[in-house]
Amino acid sequence: MSTPSFARDLIQMSSETVTWGFKGKWRREEIVHHLVHHGIGSIPIIAISTAFAGLVVTQEIAYHMDHALHTTTMIPGFTGQFIMRELGIAVPALLIVSKVGASMTAEIGGMKVTEQIDALKLLGINPVGYLVFPRLIAGIIGSVSLTLIALAVTLFCAILMAVVKFNFSWLEYVNNLRHFVGLKDLACALVKALSYGAVTPLIACTYGFRCQGGAQGVGSATTNSVVSATIAVILLDFVLTYLFTLMA
Repeated sequence: MSTPSFARDLIQMSSETVTWGFKGKWRREEIVHHLVHHGIGSIPIIAISTAFAGLVVTQEIAYHMDHALHTTTMIPGFTGQFIMRELGIAVPALLIVSKVGASMTAEIGGMKVTEQIDALKLLGINPVGYLVFPRLIAGIIGSVSLTLIALAVTLFCAILMAVVKFNFSWLEYVNNLRHFVGLKDLACALVKALSYGAVTPLIACTYGFRCQGGAQGVGSATTNSVVSATIAVILLDFVLTYLFTLMA
């Protein structure tokens, strides 16, 4: 399937989903179900991954600062900005793409090839409102929540490494951090998380609805979904970072 046709289907899917949100019935039970299944279910892998990311980034920044500047006093500023603006947002977003996005595509793709989506239409049920919209809302809420958790875990582990290995005190680190990181950085992180949380389920569901060819088609759609969503997250990260830099 060509890229232009996918882009057209994605735009149509996005339009129908947003329209349903204004005039359709919000299926709160389904939203909570997907939020628990995809959101809470992703906490362990995101917490573990971002914890090690916090440890590694502190170690790396301290190493290069020591060799280039012969001091490690600026560790809080550099690590704090990097975590709040990129690391603590990009890592959970890409993990959500690979875990949640793939799951959504496989689930909806399986429904498509077994004609369950056609059955919904015959019953007079809107497939977009029934399947896509709850996943979109759960994806947005889950992405924002998981990003906040990731930021907290990454910063905590970064501080822990600085305290244990580089002789910072907790109070000293936090005081230094306050001069480099503020509410604007948190707002930037939340906007990015909201964008990633909206794009991932829309791309995943679009590939699911386009799925055909049985089990092999489901596998192909899932792979394409993860690749496309990953590229979308990276491009969005570049665009949003550039816009926030202009606004700074």
